[in-house]
Amino acid sequence: MISSRLSNWISLIANVSILAGLILVAYELNQNSQLARTALINDGSAFENQLWIEMMGDIPGDVIAKAVECPELLTYSDFMAMDAFLFTSVNIVYRNYEIAQEGLFTKSDWKGEVENYAHWYLDNEFGRAWWLEEATDFFETEFSDYVSRQLEKEGLDSAEYWLRIRGRMESLSGSPIPRSQVCAVSEMSAN
Repeated sequence: MISSRLSNWISLIANVSILAGLILVAYELNQNSQLARTALINDGSAFENQLWIEMMGDIPGDVIAKAVECPELLTYSDFMAMDAFLFTSVNIVYRNYEIAQEGLFTKSDWKGEVENYAHWYLDNEFGRAWWLEEATDFFETEFSDYVSRQLEKEGLDSAEYWLRIRGRMESLSGSPIPRSQVCAVSEMSAN
């Protein structure tokens, strides 16, 4: 009788152990699938971003300066370069949103990225127009809404940081730093 009970308990423990092992295997398979999906999302984003980077051309800095300082002088070619620059920049941040949806990043990870970069890339006349016309409906609503809310807050774009840095450099050196000629060159070539 005691050996029968002991045998029953041993069988029960063995069956529970097998069941726990199967649950663990299923959990690990789910995690592996999630990691594979995340790797595919990341690889796809990297490939897509590389294509957009190639579209930016050789000197995207001049086009970016023109978009900020004299957007009325942008050509269609300039627009395509800016579109590529902004899409790639925002897509890098959006990738973190997608990874958070897979459970590998937290909401605060992708929101922190938006808070760091929304003003930097989009808080100028061209950037805001691009965001409203082209990007707002492209990205997931939660992401788009959060970017839009960040743009409603006070912040500095890259040009404002440059002006601050230039001012600091001028005060340290005691001499003025040459201003961008990109708008003057664009106006001359337009005439």
